[in-house]
Amino acid sequence: MFEKLDLTKTIDDESFEKSIGPLKERLGILQRTLRDLNIPVIVVIEGWNAAGISMSTAEIIQSLDPRGFNLHAIDNPTDEERARPFMWRFWLRTPSNGRIAIFARSWYSRALAEKLSSIGWKKTMKDKINSINNFERQLADNGAVVLKYFLHISKEEQKMRLLERERNPLTAWLVTPRIWDFHHHYDIYLPVIDEFIENTDTGSAPWHVIESTDRKYTILKIYTSLIKTLEKRILEAQEGQSKKGKSKSIQKPPKVPVQRSSSSKSSYSKEDCQEKLKDLQIEMLELHSLLFKRKIPFIIVYEGWDAAGKGGNITRVARLMNPLGYDVIPIAAPNEDEKQYHYLRRFVKYFPIAGHVAIYDRSWYGRVMVERVEGFCSENEWQRAYQEINEMEQDYVESSGGGILKFWLEIDKDEQLKRFKQREEDPLKQYKITDEDWRNREKWELYDSAVEEMLARTNTPYAPWVVIESDEKWYARVKALKTVIRHVEKLL
Repeated sequence: MFEKLDLTKTIDDESFEKSIGPLKERLGILQRTLRDLNIPVIVVIEGWNAAGISMSTAEIIQSLDPRGFNLHAIDNPTDEERARPFMWRFWLRTPSNGRIAIFARSWYSRALAEKLSSIGWKKTMKDKINSINNFERQLADNGAVVLKYFLHISKEEQKMRLLERERNPLTAWLVTPRIWDFHHHYDIYLPVIDEFIENTDTGSAPWHVIESTDRKYTILKIYTSLIKTLEKRILEAQEGQSKKGKSKSIQKPPKVPVQRSSSSKSSYSKEDCQEKLKDLQIEMLELHSLLFKRKIPFIIVYEGWDAAGKGGNITRVARLMNPLGYDVIPIAAPNEDEKQYHYLRRFVKYFPIAGHVAIYDRSWYGRVMVERVEGFCSENEWQRAYQEINEMEQDYVESSGGGILKFWLEIDKDEQLKRFKQREEDPLKQYKITDEDWRNREKWELYDSAVEEMLARTNTPYAPWVVIESDEKWYARVKALKTVIRHVEKLL
């Protein structure tokens, strides 16, 4: 890609001054239109050191209403960010509907800077490319515009600019030994970056490589590209061709049926289970300490029928665990702010740091259950979600070195009715039963079909589903804790 560029391209001052004013005005108008249409925009500006990333960013934001964009200057990760999966901090910086997020360096620079010197970096880079392509495609499928720019200069031009910075007392501090080290290895990095760009140049998020020897030419080319892309996207929206929920092709994972049963046919008595639980909880306490010591994060997902016993099950699993090392995340319907982002963002936000455990009481699987059945998302969106969820879970496991275990708590329809009535009659449990629970019960067959497909399409080696027969609560609690222990032992 680089070898096709003409780095001698320039523009004279008169032509620049004649063109830049109308372009800036036009970009400001487009920003307001994007806001009105609720279209989020992501602008990534990458490039060689001293290629003009700061200058280009400054020029772009001069045309924008500061209330409608966020600028993210990406540098070394903080200690907390290092303890999370690689893409975590970028997910949290994605824009809400109608806003613009500008990244002065991004996941690309961090992937290169943090991984090139590591052992086995070629495989690591392949994994990062997959993660990045999935991330960008998911955002674009959800309606976002993703624009990526790489500012390219020659090695000689870079050296000249670095020396110029060193001579200036105001900018000398920018030129560190590490910057010079990158410069000296320019010829080594060039084919690596070229391949990286080629492998992440997709229809959802194309690259624009900018010849950046002449600063004025750089600015005009970025403005022209931005405006052309945004105008096209706005026209599509105004003509009713919403990109949200309309991926060109939905790749639904194959169905691998998961056996479901509500009854365990266990011979254990309640007393047997209580004694067994005590031993298992002590064992879990020890394993939890090892997870923390070895900095291995772990996610447990609880899904199941209303009144299946998720709360009691979670309580028994976590009873003796160090409360400083785990969090229980109860998931309700998204609030108005959360609805303005990609639906996965609010779940990624709570991914545990290294060594900690996150227990989700309901999860991202609401997309393919309640949102599907109740019509809170389009058919295209929930069908697309199977692939998106599998990608997210695989990326989490591979990038964090941790694990994901998912429970489905199965009860039959008669047992659910029995528990609903018990809750209504018990003053201490009446808060647990709502009109919504009864409405959901009326749609049992629709939910049952959704659950069947959910389990079949998202049961993977890296994030398996385990069905917990929950007609007998005490047996269910023992089985869940036993399963957690076996899974953690494998992680260790």
